[in-house]
Amino acid sequence: MSKIIRTTDSDYRIITAQAGQIILDTTNATNDRSGTVIIRGDLEINGGSTTIESEISTVVDNILLLSSGNTGVGLPVSLDRPRSSGIEVERGSLANARWVYDDSVSWDLGGATGIGAWLGTQGTIGAEIDIPIKTTGIIPNSSLYINTGNGIISVTGTNNYEQSVLYYDSGVITPDPSSFAVVRDDDTIPNAKAVKDLIDYSLSTIVIDKIIEDDSKIEVIDKNNIIFAILETGVKTTFQTKNSHGYTINDAITISGVTTSPTDTFINTLNGTWIVTDVPSANTIEVTVNTTGGNIANYVTDSGLAGTGLSVNEPRIEVTVEGTKVTSFYNNRVVLSDIEIRGTEIFTAGSNEDLILSANGGGVVRIKDTLELTKTPGDDDNVNDPAAPLDGTRLYSKTLSTGKTGLFFINENNYKDEIISKNRALLYSMLF
Repeated sequence: MSKIIRTTDSDYRIITAQAGQIILDTTNATNDRSGTVIIRGDLEINGGSTTIESEISTVVDNILLLSSGNTGVGLPVSLDRPRSSGIEVERGSLANARWVYDDSVSWDLGGATGIGAWLGTQGTIGAEIDIPIKTTGIIPNSSLYINTGNGIISVTGTNNYEQSVLYYDSGVITPDPSSFAVVRDDDTIPNAKAVKDLIDYSLSTIVIDKIIEDDSKIEVIDKNNIIFAILETGVKTTFQTKNSHGYTINDAITISGVTTSPTDTFINTLNGTWIVTDVPSANTIEVTVNTTGGNIANYVTDSGLAGTGLSVNEPRIEVTVEGTKVTSFYNNRVVLSDIEIRGTEIFTAGSNEDLILSANGGGVVRIKDTLELTKTPGDDDNVNDPAAPLDGTRLYSKTLSTGKTGLFFINENNYKDEIISKNRALLYSMLF
């Protein structure tokens, strides 16, 4: 039966010899760790150390107070680990590890300064090393600041980290075959190798269609593209061009030349004019045509051509200076301001405009070969004889008359006639 020692009017005190022991034994001297010692009320221990040998300790308090009673400015230097308080883990033959708050650490981050930081250490106090923290994430209150001093942020020890940032194939950046994306996740932080590889890849596959400075630019305009492959059939159809296409949503696009083997009537319906509904990437286009039931494997690679079908979008390179287009390079001609050069022919770009050859000062316009005047009317002329010039004389050729030269003139006084040949001139001089 239970035995109770009760005192209700004073304190109860047990005193042993100096450095003696008080043992509360609930095991009947078997030391099998059975039984329970229950303390109802607060427990205050005023000794130099407390040793707990239980395998499991349960603490109801939500906060454990360490270094209680400290009245100094921060944690004192006199502690075993100066200016620190925390938890130490004994690791047998290995060096002890600690998780401590260290008041000797000062910091300056994000415009704020302070003293004291949490850190994990390992080893003999005074010769400790910092140890890493393993976690799946950090959630800062706002911005996350990292001060490495003269150090770096590194992913050393990871296995081909860059291949988790970008799409690779056999160690070479290769766009994803479905999305054609190079970056796996826009929010992933790259390492130096990923940046280098991406720059190398970009330089090898670079597509620059425009160079701009203020209101001057050089621009490549080419919306005619070879269709490399059909990527997806259905109510809408997606295909891949061999190069950057330059199309945007709602553009009209004309597709021609699409060939299938074996014949696939569904894929062949791509031939026609359609509206661009989506642009997944620089070389993929989604259009309105319905190809449901078509087999993308039947498309003959590079057989189709996607273009605008409009002369205004004829492929060209344009040079614009100060907002004015000065030069356009086409595949068969060059337009310089108002002059067009096509093959070996030079003419004005607009109708009824003069082509002027001029030499400044005392210079002359020199022709070092035969000069040939074709009969009027020439290209774009609707009359045989030109109008009189405002100044000077105009020479032209037409069917020869009595002068037998076919070389005519008209001057500023609107007088026109045929220049006579030498033989005709001698004949007329003898007759008259």
